[in-house]
Amino acid sequence: MPDVALGWSNRLKVARGGQGVVAHAGVVLPRLLADRVGLTAGLRAVVARQGFTPRRDRGRLLTDAVAALAAGASCLLDVEALTRQEALFGPGGAASDTTVLRALDELADRIGDDGLPERRYARMLAGVRATAWAAIVAGNQGLLPAVQVARRPLARSGTGEPVTVIRVDATIIEAATCKEPSVTGHYKHGIGWHPLTAWCSNTDDHLAVMQRPGNAGSFTASDHVLVLDAALEQVPAPHRRDVLVTIDGAGASHDVIDHLTGLNTFKEHGRRGRRVEYTIGWPVDARTRTSIEEVPEQAWTARIDPNGDVAPDGGEVAEVTGLLRGSAGGDRLDGWPADMRVIVSRTPRPIGEQAKLGEDAQWRYSAFATNTGEGQLQWLDARHRTQAHVEDKVKELKAMGAAKLPTADKDRNAAWLQLAALAVTLTAWLRHLALDGELALAEPKTLRFRLFAVPARIARHARYQILKLPDDWAWADDLVNAWTRIWSLQPG
Repeated sequence: MPDVALGWSNRLKVARGGQGVVAHAGVVLPRLLADRVGLTAGLRAVVARQGFTPRRDRGRLLTDAVAALAAGASCLLDVEALTRQEALFGPGGAASDTTVLRALDELADRIGDDGLPERRYARMLAGVRATAWAAIVAGNQGLLPAVQVARRPLARSGTGEPVTVIRVDATIIEAATCKEPSVTGHYKHGIGWHPLTAWCSNTDDHLAVMQRPGNAGSFTASDHVLVLDAALEQVPAPHRRDVLVTIDGAGASHDVIDHLTGLNTFKEHGRRGRRVEYTIGWPVDARTRTSIEEVPEQAWTARIDPNGDVAPDGGEVAEVTGLLRGSAGGDRLDGWPADMRVIVSRTPRPIGEQAKLGEDAQWRYSAFATNTGEGQLQWLDARHRTQAHVEDKVKELKAMGAAKLPTADKDRNAAWLQLAALAVTLTAWLRHLALDGELALAEPKTLRFRLFAVPARIARHARYQILKLPDDWAWADDLVNAWTRIWSLQPG
């Protein structure tokens, strides 16, 4: 008896020649969104050169590349192959990989020596972001989406306005060759680059990325300050009044904390000023360990988990600011801002784990610094730990083109990294503005399978071109509804 389960291929042939059929039809979603929020026209204006009219519209070319990265393209040939579909991308399709390289050169001219967008480019991005955020706020009862901490929205008491949360973090991008001068060894014992990024946790979009060589320091305060300022400039003005900046231990430097303290003008000017708070990883060094040893056992209190319940790992939290300020040996925080607090936490070591020399045999310790003067210690500790999800956003950046930079040219790679960041941002806006349920929380891999990679047949009726999706595709209605929602946005 023939195996029925294996018979599906008996009368199946695979051949070229399908007319009116397109692959990755769902890429129309980020492509249309780029048009609607003004990104396509903005990029065209930014890279425009007097007396030169390119054959391929540069705004269209660059946003098509961004949409391709969102849909899974990982190199120049992928971008060319996807956008070459004339039925979907218009007559002539997109440009060849060499034309994409020329467009990267033109975009690179708008990126400064520090790896950040120059003023004209940055102002365009800020304007586009203001348009997108206005639409997001309008669809969220007039409020920016709030970050959740222990199942509570992170909002200012008394006003209910969500706090805008900016997270700064660095990552490593590996390189296959060291032909390019900015490819250097990094602390993970490989070669590549060490970009510094900033994200908004409220909307999950990417605010700034600084391209840096692999040997750039994790604790370089000047880079952190530049990226912080660039990120704040990207936040629309109505949402800059109440900001929380979170950084891991790499941000625990005088320059970074002094800079943030200087930006915090709320105490001097009240509502006319800007409230800038921070929660930054703090080193458990000799002075901090000494203060920990002086904490009475009854001063430790149980940590809480992201759901607001007692943490199951047995962790505890305590404040050591007073012990550091008033120690027998003098003020161990002398020179640091007067409103800075240091909070430590501890978790039991797993059975069998050997402590390193100089570490406590029973507990693991960590600490963070903050200038927030109110709130329970457990909640401040949970707020600090909540922002660790930025690692997921860095993974998205790498999944959308930044895992491997495409050329041996520093400037072209910096431009490509900007496009990858835009792909992350467009996808984040797409979740807020056009998707519901699980899709509104989906990672790139899920969005690509369910939406972006769906095939379609091109039909024409009454001067309209119609993408006919498979009736039996489980997420066909989601794609149709997303298109309708994006189309209804007022063009930026």
